[in-house]
Amino acid sequence: MKIDVHGHIGSVNLHPNWTANAKQVSEMTQKAGVDHCFVSSAMSIMYDTCQGNDEVLEAVREFDNLWGYMVVNPFFPESFRYLDFIGKERKIVGCKIHPDYHGYDLSSPMGKDLVRRVVDHTSLILFHTSCMAGTGFSRIGTLGELASKYSQATFISAHLAGLYQNPLYPYYINYSGLEEAAQMNLPNLLIDTSSFWIYAYPGVMKRIVELVGPDKLVFGTDIPIQSDMQIRFKIIAIDSLELPQSDKEKIYSKNIRKSLQILKEFK
Repeated sequence: MKIDVHGHIGSVNLHPNWTANAKQVSEMTQKAGVDHCFVSSAMSIMYDTCQGNDEVLEAVREFDNLWGYMVVNPFFPESFRYLDFIGKERKIVGCKIHPDYHGYDLSSPMGKDLVRRVVDHTSLILFHTSCMAGTGFSRIGTLGELASKYSQATFISAHLAGLYQNPLYPYYINYSGLEEAAQMNLPNLLIDTSSFWIYAYPGVMKRIVELVGPDKLVFGTDIPIQSDMQIRFKIIAIDSLELPQSDKEKIYSKNIRKSLQILKEFK
């Protein structure tokens, strides 16, 4: 089984190649051999948080293989009412938090208060993790502090704990976020594989596993960014690892299924 914990519906940055409605995302994931995809709305992250959440509610009701995150934004206070859908709406599995696009620092009082409110409603939170030079509102160190404080919840650090490429030295990947996550070694902090660098350079996926191990990784693609081909590329990168099949299955689904009771029903 393969569960993609990091997908989107809608138009990311209004980019024509990074656009897919719920039907298209459902079809893309099925075609690539992914059984279930957890989605938030690009609209929620970039434009109108509430409208985007409504789109996700509609999508998960229509498509069996789509499951949803509600997005909250401190600058859209009305978005917090969508937390009530988590647990009440069967296919809403958690919350997505995106400080870099929403414009607040996760380590600030505003950011910490937001997380405090969210963990009262859900046991699963997907955090955008700052992964581009010049950004830094959502750092892995802050996620670790919060995960340690709220040990009852599962935190997913997106984009491989902030894996990025130094623009001045474009052939070198900065693994410092993964190294920091490995040092923290928190049982409730997982790391998703939504990063272009996994298939941009040989050996990146191997190094990731060496740093944090298969027990900390969950499969995520950031679909539809870079098109549905990235799903296949990522699967190839993971399948090519010299790991026991049981470890690959942890990355694809077992680690996330262990964290959420509702996922135990997945076939």
